[in-house]
Amino acid sequence: MGPYSDLRSSSSVIRYDRSVLDPFEPRLFDVAWIQDQGHHRGNAAGRGAAHFLSFAGHEMVLRPFLRGGLVRKISRDLYLRTQLERTRAIREFSLLRWMRAQDLPVPRPVAAQMCPHGLFYCASLITLRIPNAQPLEDLICQYALDEAQWAKVGGAVRAMHDAGVYHSDLNRRNILIDSGGGVWLIDFDKCERRVPGAWTNENLDRLLRSLRKNDPECRALRWSEADWQALLDGYAQGARAR
Repeated sequence: MGPYSDLRSSSSVIRYDRSVLDPFEPRLFDVAWIQDQGHHRGNAAGRGAAHFLSFAGHEMVLRPFLRGGLVRKISRDLYLRTQLERTRAIREFSLLRWMRAQDLPVPRPVAAQMCPHGLFYCASLITLRIPNAQPLEDLICQYALDEAQWAKVGGAVRAMHDAGVYHSDLNRRNILIDSGGGVWLIDFDKCERRVPGAWTNENLDRLLRSLRKNDPECRALRWSEADWQALLDGYAQGARAR
């Protein structure tokens, strides 16, 4: 877990990992700038509108914090102002740093930005991109995973729960699998550390609902209830492979 610093200006506060980028380039949070400079490498699917970028030898992901549901119609990206440490990006940055220190399979945070706007603020987060990884959803649209791979998924979720981390949106898109079969967990917005409790089963139920949900692009998802049992077996064993 590398050292971090805060870069403050009249328009933003940026917390960044000095061991990844030092000095940090604040314009990495500006999508128009990274596009103009040729650093942009595409977008991820989903409401989060994450941007892939390449800079200073690093492959990274820029994710603005965007609202969903009915609130989105009022404000797309503004949140009620609060203390810096409680803002969305800084909280996720800190949680990811702690999880990395526990050797959990999550992305390495690079920088978090908070931009105040009167009584409100907007925020963004940059993480290192996990090489050669795809969302579980995309993989099971292509082919069926074997029992061992499902067990690895269960093991990764169990490791997160054993560390006391609650994932507020554990679904088939927030689980990545790399080319070596390693399982990674992403998108820890609104997530937190908790004491053991019933929330672990609630997390698993949420993931199961996600698997059972129809794909919005009407693709056939190649998984079965037997695969879910393999995932639960891996969860019970507490085994995990990176």
